[in-house]
Amino acid sequence: MPKRILPADNEVKALYESGLSTGEIAVRFGCLPGAVWKLLRRNNVVMRTSAETNRSLFAQGKRQPARAWLGKKQPPEMVERRISKIRGDKHWLWKGGAERRQYRRNKTKTVCRRCFSRDNLSIHHKDFDHYNDSEDNLQVLCVSCHMSLHKQAWWDAKKKGEPLPVSNGPVGWERHSGYTRPGV
Repeated sequence: MPKRILPADNEVKALYESGLSTGEIAVRFGCLPGAVWKLLRRNNVVMRTSAETNRSLFAQGKRQPARAWLGKKQPPEMVERRISKIRGDKHWLWKGGAERRQYRRNKTKTVCRRCFSRDNLSIHHKDFDHYNDSEDNLQVLCVSCHMSLHKQAWWDAKKKGEPLPVSNGPVGWERHSGYTRPGV
């Protein structure tokens, strides 16, 4: 592209402020967009942000929004048709309608048994077996104490050279005997 001298600074500034981009101005005058950009910066023109540029291009009809669905809602029939495929027994987590962790309802969470906190309470299995939901195996702990117990059990096993504890939490209804975490 042959190098051409840009017209008066005021003309380029007026074109930029009218909504044209530096690239469009460069095409109009047969120069590079960088030359237009430098001229505008040299004349202390406040450059548009990319968001402002996109808004002006949308207003001019030169660009479509990247997220065309934004602000739109699906009709209820379409939502129902989509969700009906994964509702109830068709859902991958469906377990016959029974609750997976019944012990959460059986044990009342009032206070942590270690630090006596009343906030962020959880239920801990004393023998670390998530399938043993007997009343004497469950203990109410705050999340902090619960995590510290599990971390301590992990470090104790590591120091003794024993296999590291792996959660046998409810992966499914049946106990998976011999399950080990990959890479351990």
